[in-house]
Amino acid sequence: MNLHTFQTLTTFAGNCVSNQEIPEKLMTTEPPVITPRAQSQYRMQEGRKPWRRLSRAYLSLSLLFLLMALLDLPAASQDIPRIQVFGGYSYLRFDTRSFGFAGGSNLNGYNLAPAFNIIHGFGVAGELSGQYGNHLNLRDVVVGPQILYPRNNLIFSAHVLYGDARTFVRTGNGVGNTAHVLVAGGGADLNMSPHFSIRVLQVDYLRSSLFHGTQNNFRISTGLVYRWGTIKEKKHKLPGTGRP
Repeated sequence: MNLHTFQTLTTFAGNCVSNQEIPEKLMTTEPPVITPRAQSQYRMQEGRKPWRRLSRAYLSLSLLFLLMALLDLPAASQDIPRIQVFGGYSYLRFDTRSFGFAGGSNLNGYNLAPAFNIIHGFGVAGELSGQYGNHLNLRDVVVGPQILYPRNNLIFSAHVLYGDARTFVRTGNGVGNTAHVLVAGGGADLNMSPHFSIRVLQVDYLRSSLFHGTQNNFRISTGLVYRWGTIKEKKHKLPGTGRP
């Protein structure tokens, strides 16, 4: 390479740099490559946000509604029904991290819960529920004691139930598992008529042991309660007056 050729190439390179004649691909930073797993995790994280906002809004409105009912409704009979049959919608936050999922799963379904009250304030309740998602589901059958506390036109309840839960995960050929589950929670019913009430809110914690792991799940339910029979509240008479 002679001196004239070298000077020509140097001048050409200088003009390219000074005029910014650099290809755009070299000037522009390439976007990061997002793997399918990362995309799935991102969609899962984004999908949780609407459910979280909806759940928080529903809980806030339910608590406000209960507070208004306690403050505004006139005092009513403190009797409780002999038989209760609840049916309605339920939302479950399923702890599926032990299954290999990136996080929890949002499932929707039903909750059916009959109860027989033995004495005023105490009874036995059962539950049959199922919640379903795109790739898995959870169903449970449980039974246990419940306590009731009537207040004005509301009946508050709490229960501890025990039984079996079954899940089916649709991956590959699909795999299912059945294990014990403990359900602890409570709710509030607003009396509407002698035979019907609205379960404004029921909140449950479910501890399951599916696939040899431990899942901490949370569920909220709402719906209609059919009531039959009555257990009267025993009123104690004041000594020497014969009056309650």
